[in-house]
Amino acid sequence: MQDMIKSTCAHVCIPTGGIHPIVQRQFQKWGLTKTEGDIGLLLLKGLSLRAIAQTRGTSETTVRQQALILYKKASVEGRHQLAAYFLEDLLNPCQVPKFELS
Repeated sequence: MQDMIKSTCAHVCIPTGGIHPIVQRQFQKWGLTKTEGDIGLLLLKGLSLRAIAQTRGTSETTVRQQALILYKKASVEGRHQLAAYFLEDLLNPCQVPKFELS
């Protein structure tokens, strides 16, 4: 089992810092502002719009608007597609990832 995990990890090639640098790089490619990127990270972590608003000290309506702008820039329809964008290649490591690691 340990060998299979090591083999899978070798194919996925996640850098030592985890997936965070990959996500940040993609957010930059999409042209997200710092605030939109922060919202995106919190969405990827599974926080609700209400929880994000409370964390950021803003209204839920503001966070919803920022999330909609993020989705438009990323060409996704919602948080599920946003998460799937990054997880898709990790779940099927035999294919070439759509995002670059360098």
